[in-house]
Amino acid sequence: MRAHGSSFTQIALYALFGVVVAGVLSTAAGAATIQAVCGTGGNPSSVFAGLQLALSASPAGFAYPPSCEVPVGLIRVLDVTALVLMLAVMAATVIWWLRYRQSDRHFIHDLRGRDGLAKPGEVRKHTSARTALRRAKTLRPSMVDPDPSAAGWKVGSAHGRDVYVSIEDSIVVEGAPRSGKGYRFIINAILDWNGPLITTSTRNDNLSATMRERARVGNVTVFDPQELSGVRSSLRISPVTGCEDPLVADQRGQAIVAGTALGASKTNQEWAQVSSSVLSRLLHAAAVSGRGAEALARWGSNPRLALEAVTVLANDGTPGWSEDLDAIINGDQKLLANSWFGVAGAIRPLAIPAIRRAMTPGPGEQFDPDGFLTGSNSLYLVGTGAGAGSVGGFLGAILDDIVETARRKALASPGSRLDLPLALILDEIANMFSWPALPRIMADGGGVGISTVVVLQALSQAETAWSRSEADTIWSAATAKLLLGGASDVDHLRDIESLLGLRRVPSTGHSYNDSGSSTNVNNEKVPVMTIDEIRRMPESIGLLAYRNRRGILLDLRGWTDRDDARQVKTGKQLTELDQQAVFAEQYRAAMDRRHTAGERN
Repeated sequence: MRAHGSSFTQIALYALFGVVVAGVLSTAAGAATIQAVCGTGGNPSSVFAGLQLALSASPAGFAYPPSCEVPVGLIRVLDVTALVLMLAVMAATVIWWLRYRQSDRHFIHDLRGRDGLAKPGEVRKHTSARTALRRAKTLRPSMVDPDPSAAGWKVGSAHGRDVYVSIEDSIVVEGAPRSGKGYRFIINAILDWNGPLITTSTRNDNLSATMRERARVGNVTVFDPQELSGVRSSLRISPVTGCEDPLVADQRGQAIVAGTALGASKTNQEWAQVSSSVLSRLLHAAAVSGRGAEALARWGSNPRLALEAVTVLANDGTPGWSEDLDAIINGDQKLLANSWFGVAGAIRPLAIPAIRRAMTPGPGEQFDPDGFLTGSNSLYLVGTGAGAGSVGGFLGAILDDIVETARRKALASPGSRLDLPLALILDEIANMFSWPALPRIMADGGGVGISTVVVLQALSQAETAWSRSEADTIWSAATAKLLLGGASDVDHLRDIESLLGLRRVPSTGHSYNDSGSSTNVNNEKVPVMTIDEIRRMPESIGLLAYRNRRGILLDLRGWTDRDDARQVKTGKQLTELDQQAVFAEQYRAAMDRRHTAGERN
C-alpha cells in the first residue's frame, strides 16, 4: 500500500495542539478560581488538571486547603466558557487563514518568493536605476548629469527597487481591457519621457492626464481630424505635404491605403498595391501643382476627374507617372473599378468637411517634422480606424513621415543616433491603423534613437491588424515584454508559460507495506508560473520578460501615486473642463443641424 501521509500528520498535530491549549486554559481557569475562593492553593499537578476537573468533576489535580470547598460547578462553567472562546478564536483564525490563502496578497507573496523569478541581486545588476545611468553615457552623451529616465523606461518596481529597461529596447505592453495599462504604465511613461514624443489613442484618457504637463517641457500639438479629443487648437496637417518627392508620395500612398479595410485584408493585397500606386500618383500631382486635400478628394472620388491629375503629372510630375496613371484610368474598366475601389475608400474621409479642414492647413500652419524633433515636443494622434470618417490611414501616413525624417536625421548625426531620442507610445494602434513600418521599427528603431512602445489588449489584435508573421515579428522584436493580468488566449498564455521556464519543487512521498515504511523525496519540474497564474495576476502587479533575463515580478504604481500627482491631477481637471465645453458646443451644433434639417423636411 502506498499513500501520502503528510495531511494526516498535520491533522494529528493540530488536534494535539488544540488539546494542549484547552488543557492550559482550563487549568489556568481552575487554578485562578481556587486561589480566589480559598485564598491559597490552586497549584496544578499537570497542565491537564483543568481538563480532569471539567470531565470528572474531581479537583484532585489541584492543591487546595482541606477546609476549603472547591467551587467545582463554577470552575466547570469557566472551563466551558474558556473552551468556547478558544474554539471561536480558532474558528476565526481558520476562516481568516482560508480567506488569506485565496487572496491576492497570498498569491503575490507566493510568487515573490518563488524560484525561477528574478531575485534582488539580478534586479540590481540588470534593471536598476544605476544600470540605466551607465547606459546614459552611450545613449545620451550630450547630457550633463542625466537622471535614469534619460536612458531608461521606468516600468515598475521589484524587491523595493525601481526597475528600468533601456530606451534602446522595443516594448510590448499587453493587458486585457480595464487591466490598468493606461493608469499604471502609459500615463507615467508619457509624463517621464525626456524628448520628442508621439502617442496614439482612440480615447482621451492619456491626453487629458498628460497634455498640460507635457506643455511645460515643450510644444504640444493634437491631430484630431474626427474631433474626438475636445481640444480647440488641434493641428492641421495636409496629406499632400512633401509629396513633391516621389519616394515620399509612394510611401504615403502605401501608408494611407494600409490603414483602410482593403489594406488590412489578407486576401486582397494585390488590389491594395494597385490602389496605393494610384493614390501615390494623385498625391504627387496634388503636391507639384500646389493643390491640397480638396483636389486629392476630387480626383480620388472619380477616375474621370483624375484625368486632370494625368495632365498635371505629364507637365510637372515624375517621368512615367502620368503614363502609369493614364493606363489605369483608360484601361480595362473592370480592373479600373477594382483598383479605384481602394482609392475611393482611402480618401473617403476627406468628403467630411471637418476632416477636410483638419487636412487643409493655412499659411504658417504647416507641421515641421524636423522642428518637432529638436525638443521635448509632443504630438497626440487621435482617431479611429473603423466606422464612418475613419482616418487611420492618414494618421499612419503622418507617423510614417515623422519616423522617416527621424531616421534621416539620425544618419546625419554623430554615431548615427538621434541625440534627442524619439518616443513612440502607440496605444490602441491595432484598433486605429496597421502601420506597415511597425515591425521594422520594432526591430531596428532602437539603434538609431527611436524608442517604441506598443500597447495591445492581446497579441491576436496584432495578428488581425497585420499578418500572423508580422505579429510574430513585433512580439519577437520586443526585447521587453510587460504582461498584465486578465488575458484569456490560452495558446498565447502557454507560450508565455514556456517563455518563463521551469522550476524545481520538492515532492515527498511515503510508502507503506508489510515490512515497514519509506520516504522518497524527488525534485519535480513545474512551470515558474502556470497559465492560470499568469491570467490571475492582480492589477497592481505585472510580469516583465526582459531580454535573456529571468522574469521579473513588478509592482505597478498608478500615476495618482506619483510625487507630482497633485499637479498632474489639477492639469487633468482643467483639461477635462475645456474638453467638456468643446463637446457641449459640438453637441449643440449637431442638434441645431438636426432641427434645421427636420424643419426643411
